[in-house]
Amino acid sequence: MSNSPAVRTPIAIAASVAAILAVSGCAPAAPDAAPASSPPVAAPTSSPSGTSGGSVDDAAEESAVDGDVLAERDAFIADQQQPVGQANLTARTPAQRELVAQQRAYLEENGGQWSEQAETVTLALALDACETSILNGHEIDLASFRTHVATSPLIDGLAVDDASRAGAVSIMVFGTGFLCPADAPQWEQAMADAAGQF
Repeated sequence: MSNSPAVRTPIAIAASVAAILAVSGCAPAAPDAAPASSPPVAAPTSSPSGTSGGSVDDAAEESAVDGDVLAERDAFIADQQQPVGQANLTARTPAQRELVAQQRAYLEENGGQWSEQAETVTLALALDACETSILNGHEIDLASFRTHVATSPLIDGLAVDDASRAGAVSIMVFGTGFLCPADAPQWEQAMADAAGQF
């Protein structure tokens, strides 16, 4: 049996973490989750006239914005120090270690048992949400929140029922308070607005 992620099916992963998600749901609010001092990158907007001229200048501007977003995403990934494609993630940065410590404490206080898989899931959910924030120009609303939850292969692989889906979403949103704290209020508001309807 291979240990590569490609061999593991979402059902096997979901089965191994279903109990974790059932009791881990929502940990307490992240400390110091106030937005960072640097302003978020503005989302691209349409021209004041609302027209798309399709000119070379428009295409160049759009390409520059896309390039900036991709460069920001790449920098975020590098800063997180997580090897791409690795099956198991471990906390490497101070923010990741704090997220894992608080999620672990919450899980254990509620009768759950921490594992390497729980750490991987906690980190992966938060990292994925933060990457989505960057790719959406740091604009997360109810529609983008629902789209992320509905299309995330990670959430889909973990969610064996509504309760496990809600648990995964809760962990994801909680994690943004540590790994992308400037975006966390938008994720929290979107989750509240969704009222369990993902």
